[in-house]
Amino acid sequence: MQGTLKALLVATALIFSAGCAREWQNPESALPAQNLAIASILASPDAYDMSGVEVIGKVWNLRYESHGVNEYGEEIIYTTFTLADRKGIGVDVFVKGDAPIAEGDYLKVVGLYRKQFQTTGPYFYSRIDAVRLESWSPNLVYWVREFEFD
Repeated sequence: MQGTLKALLVATALIFSAGCAREWQNPESALPAQNLAIASILASPDAYDMSGVEVIGKVWNLRYESHGVNEYGEEIIYTTFTLADRKGIGVDVFVKGDAPIAEGDYLKVVGLYRKQFQTTGPYFYSRIDAVRLESWSPNLVYWVREFEFD
């Protein structure tokens, strides 16, 4: 009787604890981010510098760049592209590795926005270091939201 009671208590505890468990998220791709328009970020880059952002748009100027070789002799590859909204306002996006995207794809990009100082050309350079890319298709809610910024 006592063994059955213990087994019942253990089973009950496991059932209740399973309901409280959170879904595991990879720390490399889990970033608290706010959903923003690209134009809002570029209008006030100081406010969003080093912040988690989530933006949507279309991929333009897709490039794969090599940045040398690591200590294991493997080539370090980055994917870079411009993510532009419907008005053509764009921000550069960097992704480590060979991203499985194509020119003209619609994407949701989650990443860390950085406003960097450089000594030549335009002094400040805006970019998003992406931690997650999601395929996305424009819908009515997107177009209504974009018209709010007109």
